[in-house]
Amino acid sequence: MRAALVRGFDALVCARHRLPDPPASLVVPDGHLVAVTPNVAGYFTGYTVSEPTPAQARSVWRAKALVAAATGRPAPPPPPDDDMSAWQPVIDALTAKLGPDGWDLADAVSERGRRGRVWAVKIYTDFGWAGFLDGTPRQIAAELAAIRDDYAREIAAARLNCPRCDADLSPTAPTTRCDCGSVAWQPVAWNANDWVSAIADALAYIDDAPPYEVAAEHVLLTCLLEPHIQLYAGDPRLPAVTFEDIAAALQVLVPNARWATIGERLRAVLPLGALWEGGRAAQLRQAASALGYELVRSHPIHDLRTPCLLAGDDTDRGLPKWFDVTAADEGWQLRIDADAGRLRQRCVDEHPDTDDEDLGEAIDQVLDDIMLSDDDVTWAVDGYWWEGSLTVARSIDDPGDVAVLTAALREGVEAVAALHATVSTRVTAFLRDAGQTA
Repeated sequence: MRAALVRGFDALVCARHRLPDPPASLVVPDGHLVAVTPNVAGYFTGYTVSEPTPAQARSVWRAKALVAAATGRPAPPPPPDDDMSAWQPVIDALTAKLGPDGWDLADAVSERGRRGRVWAVKIYTDFGWAGFLDGTPRQIAAELAAIRDDYAREIAAARLNCPRCDADLSPTAPTTRCDCGSVAWQPVAWNANDWVSAIADALAYIDDAPPYEVAAEHVLLTCLLEPHIQLYAGDPRLPAVTFEDIAAALQVLVPNARWATIGERLRAVLPLGALWEGGRAAQLRQAASALGYELVRSHPIHDLRTPCLLAGDDTDRGLPKWFDVTAADEGWQLRIDADAGRLRQRCVDEHPDTDDEDLGEAIDQVLDDIMLSDDDVTWAVDGYWWEGSLTVARSIDDPGDVAVLTAALREGVEAVAALHATVSTRVTAFLRDAGQTA
């Protein structure tokens, strides 16, 4: 390998071995840090030992102190505050606005710009990490005060009290237990790519809770089935499911617990005997499973980031490839695949001498006309064929009833056949009127 690719590393280890810790041969003096760089020169992991900067030492101490507090051990002594005098303007502003307690300045850097001297800081508070803040010392202090006030309002609105004795179990309460056995819960960890994973450890405190994989499906389906939960399904800039959505779904699934989001994080009070009630989500999941459908999180319509039920190997080939169910004004809407590829191929077969662009324009126009009219096609048309998202949709009374769901899906297949016939006839008329077919 080229020497330039590995220069500066104190140790290289084959990444296929996936060591959980640095190799034993790596000498790390007390108080030093080990930086890990994956994918060095192919399948290697590089390790670099360095003495921490004062800011890094303070951050490491903060992490160790949090671990010590969580495990009931005394905190290690803090590192020397050699760089604290440079932070004094920020410290003075925070103290003047917030008082001396309830916050901890973990890191701060400053530079002079067009607005004068501005700072970028990392702050921890009694309610957790406040994030990275930047601006003048007064601006930072005002922003942190606003964050603290918002947090206090969220705690008050959440009413995280024991349902039996009304003991305050909110994050800033002086105690996190009560004589009734209620648990003040927050996620131990979560995957940033799967926010529902935050509920995994909560299931241990809930009676009749299913395995996590099933519980996660119940949560996602509840987000679709309950009209008061509005997912950001069509905006790729926003997460499809947020902690607020998860909390609202869990309030349906475990109604005798109290769920809330505080500081954009999930919290709950779980009383002794809290019961998991699958509700409509469990019924839909059971009905779909009986037909061979499985829940997937990647919707066939790429613009939609909602769960979808996809046909499996055991699904009757006479049923749609996929379907989804969402809450409507009064009930639910069932949407199924309208097989855009088969529709286009039918039109190609019927008009082999027509230019692809002209044929595509004809199909577009016909579909536009159908969607904008009160055309007597069995189900309403939704989507455009070129996106691979042509669908038909209609209301359904009880998606959790396997008989009702099966009948609706078969009726939908008939609706797709009727739609294809209608589009085919109109495409032929459109091309004839345009003089593009014999």
